[in-house]
Amino acid sequence: MKRLALIAALASAFAAPSLVASAAPAPATPVFEQPPAGTPNFTGKWAMPKPVRKLLTFDGKAPPLTAAGAKAYSANQAKLKADPKSDPVASCLLHGVPRLLYSPYPFLILQTTRSLAFVHEPNHTFRIIYWNEALPEDWSANWLGHSSAKIVGKSLVVDTEGMNAETWLDYSGLPHGEKLKVQEKFTLAGPTTIKGEVTISDPDFYSRPWKAAFTLVKQPGLTIPENVCQDTHQM
Repeated sequence: MKRLALIAALASAFAAPSLVASAAPAPATPVFEQPPAGTPNFTGKWAMPKPVRKLLTFDGKAPPLTAAGAKAYSANQAKLKADPKSDPVASCLLHGVPRLLYSPYPFLILQTTRSLAFVHEPNHTFRIIYWNEALPEDWSANWLGHSSAKIVGKSLVVDTEGMNAETWLDYSGLPHGEKLKVQEKFTLAGPTTIKGEVTISDPDFYSRPWKAAFTLVKQPGLTIPENVCQDTHQM
């Protein structure tokens, strides 16, 4: 009997804190403010009605490659023809910017007063973009670079720089170097349509900055399926 009483007492002693803890209020979850009234809101799931595999300028011409750019482009195309797996994304590497935008998958834009989140289906690649944030002085070039966002009139403008040279601009093998700068401009043409443009600047590979167009159509819901590259993907 004494042993049973001792067990009961110990059980009561250990149970008491958990009861108190369960009664304590849960910590508040921060809720980021939505864009203020009058600010264009791009939150939603978006997709291109027709995927773009080869980027052309606004007037439908080939990009203005320098001699070095043309040489690199020809080399990429030759490798791609000989082996489709020479495409960096075939080895589970990141698409990069702006190729992510032109990939044939839907993606999410989540807009708050603090930041923008772009969540893309391939490997669930995400970009967290803060408003008006300058490139840090100690930035090291990487796959997606450093992006900064701003609202200009009724458009969302995202400037990206600080990227490595390991990605292609499109599926045809358009090259770039580490001096690449990309500006994405999104303009709501209605509640379910975005008309946009991308400006490419890279003095080593292109003789002048050039623009390409895109259209996005809003999709229902705010979820995207899991899409993980598995052939050579390693964590």
